Amino acid sequence: MTDIRFAGFGGQGIILMGIAVARGAAMYDRTDHVGDGGHRYATQTQSYGPSARGGHSRCDVKISDDEIHYPFIEKPDVLVLMSEQAYKKYLPGLKDSGIVIMDADLIKERPDGKLFLVPATSAAESLGARVVANVVMLGAFQTITGVVSREALRKAVLDLVPEMTHDLNTKALERGRELGEERLKSGGCSPLDGRREA
Repeated sequence: MTDIRFAGFGGQGIILMGIAVARGAAMYDRTDHVGDGGHRYATQTQSYGPSARGGHSRCDVKISDDEIHYPFIEKPDVLVLMSEQAYKKYLPGLKDSGIVIMDADLIKERPDGKLFLVPATSAAESLGARVVANVVMLGAFQTITGVVSREALRKAVLDLVPEMTHDLNTKALERGRELGEERLKSGGCSPLDGRREA
């Protein structure tokens, strides 16, 4: 079981991030685990403030090779942060062994522990669309954690975005993957066990 929390502010596509990861795991990933027919399991819950843009936004995902009996997360294994507000609110709840992946362009704090700094916003801007910063972050998240396969995540993202943006979002995922690989090589922490590359 891997518990993941995505957090930021409204308008960043935080909910889409969580839905894409859960969808990728449940619909497109497979497992060799005996007795489940090759399927993985995922749950997704969300929370957001009263303002569509600017308020808090959080999306929690659980992924498992076994059935999930409780969908809510108490302490995440992975915390993906896209704003200072989210950093301050959710970092204290991370598991002691958990990892943090955060947008280095938007969060100036540098916590102790297993940390990956991903310049997702500036990378998205270099692609000509700041709006895909969340997809850049998803590409980095996949590479760093491997909790969902690269191809499963790609399919899930393309399911969720307009067809006219498929090329841009594919480029954003690839740029995120490159950034994730750079962070792993630069001495972040080891990825989670059971990493999925394909």
